[in-house]
Amino acid sequence: MHFFQIDNSCFARRIMLYYELLLIYCLLEADTDMKVEMHTHTSETSPCAHICAQDVIKMYKEAGYDTVVITDHYSKWVFEKNCAKTPDEVTSHFLKGYKTALGCAETYDINVLLGCEVTLTESPNDYLLYGVNEDFFHTHPFLYNLSLEELSEICHNENILIVQAHPNRAYCEPVNPALLDGAEVFNGNPRHDSNNDKTYAWAYEHDLIMTSGSDFHEKEDLALGGIITEYDIKTENDLIQTLLSGDYSLITPVE
Repeated sequence: MHFFQIDNSCFARRIMLYYELLLIYCLLEADTDMKVEMHTHTSETSPCAHICAQDVIKMYKEAGYDTVVITDHYSKWVFEKNCAKTPDEVTSHFLKGYKTALGCAETYDINVLLGCEVTLTESPNDYLLYGVNEDFFHTHPFLYNLSLEELSEICHNENILIVQAHPNRAYCEPVNPALLDGAEVFNGNPRHDSNNDKTYAWAYEHDLIMTSGSDFHEKEDLALGGIITEYDIKTENDLIQTLLSGDYSLITPVE
């Protein structure tokens, strides 16, 4: 009687090859995900930030991010501190950090998008704007003088998303959700208690877009927030469409 004999060494090699190919596939799949920082400040524009734009971009590239949204502060205090008085002076100062970062994008093979964190004179609340371009700030100088209702109307007319930043910090409070598109439900800044759990519950209750951001100002703030998605986010419109789709996950390191 003849028995079929298995070449155990050949079988083992095939099994090993299978798992090696599976590992390569998983790594390639992981590499297709885009990691995006949603809340970043530069020292060129934001007086409270301590890292220049070039170093910001270099650090985020080394941290494994694919896209960085520059959301420098836009407030009356920022421009008065930097003696920016005319519309051109205000816009020029605001765009300094972004333009410097954009100039480094190719060198570090990373995408740089324009955003904004505006503080209106009517309250200490902060609002992140996504989908803006340079023309927006030339067309709408002195945004900080607007009411929230006026800012919301402008943003919605121009397909810009308005997201309340850290609504539950000590000096902030959640506003009428009808005037917003979203809320920053995770703010990673280690020097503030943003009460992220409260913001998450509030955003969930009102069906708001949810975002996460490091609120980067200093080295210790690096890579403490953002979003991960399978979509390529290389333009402001890509970002808008991804946020509207909800097809992304939040980066929320353990607090």
